[in-house]
Amino acid sequence: MAFAAATVPLPSWITTWVLVATTLVSIDCVYLLSMKFGRPEYMPSVLAELWQWYGESDAQYSGDGVGMQEGNGWVETQSIFNVFEVIGMLIYLFALRRQSIAAALTILTVSVATFWKTAMYMCIIFNSNDPVKMVPLLACAGIAPRPENTVHVATLLAAENCETQFFKFQFNFWWLVMPLAVIWTSWTAIARALADRSTNVKAKAA
Repeated sequence: MAFAAATVPLPSWITTWVLVATTLVSIDCVYLLSMKFGRPEYMPSVLAELWQWYGESDAQYSGDGVGMQEGNGWVETQSIFNVFEVIGMLIYLFALRRQSIAAALTILTVSVATFWKTAMYMCIIFNSNDPVKMVPLLACAGIAPRPENTVHVATLLAAENCETQFFKFQFNFWWLVMPLAVIWTSWTAIARALADRSTNVKAKAA
């Protein structure tokens, strides 16, 4: 019980990141699930167009739904993971006392899950039938698409160059970098808080 009362201060940037991530992941959930269940009216048109624009650089998000069908069920599975991710972040933001060890452990757990979810997403792209068709940015790194998809990839890159492709796809990398930063920061803060608490308890008992 003494350790449960430990104060674990976390930097404000973590809360800012969680607010941004909660917003974007929630929109992502609505977009994918509305496509899966054939109810596009649940997605505001402006946001749907923005996500479809991203889908031109990541075929799993393509507005015609073909990428989702070819994704071997991963996109739908990711959407379920996203729902739990959002729930965890909302619990951190609104249900737990800030600077409590429960809040720190919650965001640590959510961030570990988010990191591995994103890592799995990247692995599925690289192990797909044609990674370059799925993510044309890979062609900019010198990776060749399958011969039957060469024209398709060239057409996409002619419409949007490598810089634009990178700008759109780079948001995926933030979902690797930021969770790692949160994991390191929260783990360090928890360890420090528990060490301080242990020292105080021993001092009082002496």
